[in-house]
Amino acid sequence: MLDSDWTQCVPPYGDGREPCRKSVSDSTGVDSGFLEPQPLADLPRVDVAGVIDNPSPPPAFVWGSMVPCGHVCLLSGHGGSGKSILALQLAVAVAMGLPLLGVPTRLGRVLVFSGEDAGPLLRHRLAVVCRALDVNPHALNERLVVLDATENPALGMETLDRETGRRHIAPTAIYERLREIVTEHQPALIVVDNASDCYEGDENDRSQVRGFVRSLAFLSRQVDSHSAILLLTHTPKQAVRGWGESYSGSTAWHNSARARLSLTPTKDDETRLTLTLDKMNLAPLRREPLRLVRSHGGVLVLDEGAQDAEDEPREPPTTNLLRLLADFNRRGEHVSPEQSARNNAWKMLRQEDGFPKHTYRAAGPLFAAMRELERQGVIERAEYVNAHRKRYEQWFLTAKGWAEIGESAPTALTAPTSGVGALDAGPRGGAPTAPTSGRRGCGGIERAQEGATDEQ
Repeated sequence: MLDSDWTQCVPPYGDGREPCRKSVSDSTGVDSGFLEPQPLADLPRVDVAGVIDNPSPPPAFVWGSMVPCGHVCLLSGHGGSGKSILALQLAVAVAMGLPLLGVPTRLGRVLVFSGEDAGPLLRHRLAVVCRALDVNPHALNERLVVLDATENPALGMETLDRETGRRHIAPTAIYERLREIVTEHQPALIVVDNASDCYEGDENDRSQVRGFVRSLAFLSRQVDSHSAILLLTHTPKQAVRGWGESYSGSTAWHNSARARLSLTPTKDDETRLTLTLDKMNLAPLRREPLRLVRSHGGVLVLDEGAQDAEDEPREPPTTNLLRLLADFNRRGEHVSPEQSARNNAWKMLRQEDGFPKHTYRAAGPLFAAMRELERQGVIERAEYVNAHRKRYEQWFLTAKGWAEIGESAPTALTAPTSGVGALDAGPRGGAPTAPTSGRRGCGGIERAQEGATDEQ
């Protein structure tokens, strides 16, 4: 049987041909370490001439333009975020051909492979989902297969190759049984819950992760129309706090999947969540995030209040930035123009309520916006002295900037504080000096002060 890190020249779980790794011995009978030349494998050629006259069908999806057929889609979220109940909601909606969260689905059979939750909990959640979607469970039973794999959930297991000394991921007997069930039932959607239970390999080993994801994609090809694979993954703690990626382990998880969804709780209110499409290789358009809220029983529904708020006229995101910066100026807390400082604009502003996070999803666009605000004359650099008598720069609203947010410039700044959030507090009672005409732009390679990575 093939190891799925592609050390053999056959498709995963293929036709049993001899592997291409074969040592060659010299005249002494000692293994030379070289590989014996093997017959070249045939590679299918793509029909280029007929791309217009005989076009291939466009990519198909089981849920809007978010979960593609024939590929693996990750659904990431931290424990208890609701990804399992959302996956069950999608399973029921696809099985019955119902829209989910206002997004249409593609009718088809569904198979759920649960390595985390056992039968009783699955039945309880399915009852809640059936009531919420007004679905008759007797009709659902004809189109939905749910497998309790909690006793033996591993689909891929790390194995040591004694000949090469390498560790790779290999299919298990449970994987083979799942492949038989998929071939028999021909589901349009396969839900695998979740990677931490079903993958018994090194999550930081790119080769193993890639092999496991490919083995799941191979399952989809057991279905005539190619099924969609939804693989649930846990989000690392730093991503829950807004740092890092919304998946754990090697970047191969992200790179091997063709789509990735993230379910993230709202800051200070975990009953409200946001479902975002973080990756989509098969569709040109990216969907706006879905604002969700937990209803009675835990089912996720659209947050109508958030939707109404989004429909109302909103201020430009740069105006929101000015308001946040004004708050820092009033409190005497400093936002550094230097990108490498620990109190730069990205690190200080994005944690604040009202930060336009959908406009500025990364530091680069925010720094560019700050530079543009400086060019417009609504913010400028002001010098201050910190508690160690070192001089640094901060972003400071000009009179034009205060007018932009409908306020008058304060006559005097609040003295810098040394409390929580004042990363670079100056001497008590000391006000910043007059703005200087330092270098333009939000940071740069050269720094005017020592301690480029220190708090300013």
